[in-house]
Parts: sequence; structure tokens; C-alpha cells
Amino acid sequence: MKSKFGLVLSLIAVLCISVVPVFAAGGFDQYGYNYKARIFNGLFGNSDENRASGDGDPDTFFGSTTDSYGFYDFEGNYHEVLVDVAGAHLVMKWSWAWHMAVFGPDNIRYNGDEEPWNEDAWCTNHVVGTGTIHAPDGSIIYQGKLTILSKIVWVGDTAGYTNPIWGQFAIVQKEVNGQGIHLSFMEIPPSLGDS
Repeated sequence: MKSKFGLVLSLIAVLCISVVPVFAAGGFDQYGYNYKARIFNGLFGNSDENRASGDGDPDTFFGSTTDSYGFYDFEGNYHEVLVDVAGAHLVMKWSWAWHMAVFGPDNIRYNGDEEPWNEDAWCTNHVVGTGTIHAPDGSIIYQGKLTILSKIVWVGDTAGYTNPIWGQFAIVQKEVNGQGIHLSFMEIPPSLGDS
């Protein structure tokens, strides 16, 4: 009985420690961003609204109705995952180094006071929505509800990375789940292997 009570008490403490800072940090804007807590929690299509190029439509992401995730799995097979933006939910979290490189101390995106990118910069994206998974030959191997987790890190030079993205970044973890299907990829950045 004592062990169950201790377990429940521990779970409540962990929940309070992880949830309270998000609500105490200044709150979420109308799109789903909480800059002080460094989290976005909202409709996928609203994640582009804090940018000048945002399109004002929660059913599109930068004007597109789908978002594409291409990556190589553990076996070296390339998969293309297309997510329908309409109705998809995104939780995005980012490190302090990522925040300072994008927003700087005034929390305004790319206005000249940002700090240089460094190896402590990372971002995670967790998407729940509907879409399709394509096999290496382009055929659809799954269509329906998807859960996708991505971890992206700044690496500078992407040479030697399996899944480079955006020039100086790499996807170091990708998990794609649908009913009866699981695709996975993980790569440890050299900076993590050094310590």
C-alpha cells in the first residue's frame, strides 16, 4: 500500500513540476505559442502565424494543405510521410539556444538581435493527424491516423548525417506510427558522443 501511495505521490509531483511552469510562464498566445515556456501547443496550421509569411488559415501551413516528412529509416529505406494540415495537432518544444538564435532576447523573430546558432540548439515536433506513408518506390503503404515525433538539432556541417534538413540542421530522431505500422530512426550527433 505504501509503495502505491508513494508511486501516486511521485507521479503527481512530476506532473506538477512539468505542467506548472508552462502555465506560470506568461501563457499562450492566440495561435498556441508560449515563448517563455518555449512551447507551441495548437493546430498545426497555426504554427506559421507568428511569421510575416503566415497565411492566416489554420487548415494550411505556409499555404499548403499537406506537410511532407521525408527520412531514411534504420534499414536505409527512404519514406515520404504526408500529413493533412487541417485538423492536425502540433506540440513543438525548443531549447534556450534555439530560442535565442530565432527570437533573441526581445522574443521577436529574426529582427537582428539573435544569437549565433550552436550545438545546444534543438527542437522537437510531435504531430497527431491523418495522412499517408509512402514506401521507397512511392506506393502508399499506410493511410489514416498518424503520430509523428521528430527531433531536430543544429549541427553546422551536415556531412555524414543521414537526414539533413534546412542546410545546417539534422533530424536525429524520427518516430512515425499508424495502426499496425511503426517507422523509426535515431542518430546520435557527434557533439553528444563527445561527452
